[in-house]
Amino acid sequence: MNSENKSHGLTHLLDQPDAEEEVLVVDFDNLSVINAVASNVSEWGFRLTSPDIGELYKNIGVRPKDASKLVKAHVTSVKGNDAAVVFAKSEKSVSDKRREKRNNVSIPVKIADLDGITEISGTIVDAGKNGCRITAKGLTALPEEVLLTMKKFERPVVAEFAWRNDTSAGMRLLWDRTLEQDDDHGDDDETDVTSETDTEEAQGV
Repeated sequence: MNSENKSHGLTHLLDQPDAEEEVLVVDFDNLSVINAVASNVSEWGFRLTSPDIGELYKNIGVRPKDASKLVKAHVTSVKGNDAAVVFAKSEKSVSDKRREKRNNVSIPVKIADLDGITEISGTIVDAGKNGCRITAKGLTALPEEVLLTMKKFERPVVAEFAWRNDTSAGMRLLWDRTLEQDDDHGDDDETDVTSETDTEEAQGV
């Protein structure tokens, strides 16, 4: 085991949506200590679930099982027993484990709930095959799962929030959910958001 894995107890959960682990959470603002379950770990952050989640404010430290150090993080939103958490800027070990290339892009996108009742306009500014970062206003008003509609995609892409605040968000693209909506397209849908960028560059946009 390398030093990075020793110092960061959440690394082994990276990019495994179904993986979870019990953790101890310390709130640095009010000194509360709660037990919680960490899940949905990405390069940006993770989800904490606990009946005591309401005791947390913003600045927290998370100690995974058998870990000797706290992982610094920030709570960005709380809903029910769940909290969306992003790693502190100084916490680079999970970010360094990113498994895909990301590209700086500028792609207009519509973000809507699955029923299409609430829709906002935004811009994809960072994209890869499995995720992207979006800037838009009012993102906290949307549910955890949304539909992303882009001009050059034939139909919306299902995505979920990895983290978010009111003006930006990290999204995980759920290609399997998107494909279930229309199986007739087969493997043609195994694409990524960055393919639109390549097309725009070819057109001199």
